[in-house]
Amino acid sequence: MIIEKTYAYDVQALHQIEQEVFLNEPFALSQASFYYHVKKGMLYKAVLDGVIVGYILWLRRKNSYRLYSLAIKPEYRGQNIASQLLSESLKMLDKHTFTLEVRKSNSKAIALYEKFGFKIKKELNSYYDNEDGLWMKLER
Repeated sequence: MIIEKTYAYDVQALHQIEQEVFLNEPFALSQASFYYHVKKGMLYKAVLDGVIVGYILWLRRKNSYRLYSLAIKPEYRGQNIASQLLSESLKMLDKHTFTLEVRKSNSKAIALYEKFGFKIKKELNSYYDNEDGLWMKLER
């Protein structure tokens, strides 16, 4: 598997993954949003046998990065791809503080983030439409 930065020609495949994974979610990214984030350079893809199977999007803040989105095509889940995306992208980012929000019910994602040293810092009441979230932070 290859983890690398994305390019404009990847946008259609990235958007298709977004539609599969975050169907009917109010925060789902548009195709135009993907073009914007490709230009910003903090959007990385996982490529397996020539197919984009997932991505991770970080937003740069003044003194940190915020993990905005991590998505793996459903048929490729369970193959350690999310872990590899997280590991490799963290190596490529130049800050020491990283944050994210996650659904309180998403135990698999929470376990993944904790494996990388993220700590739950705060509960976010009604953060999602019908669910609480957790705010997690990693400092290295």
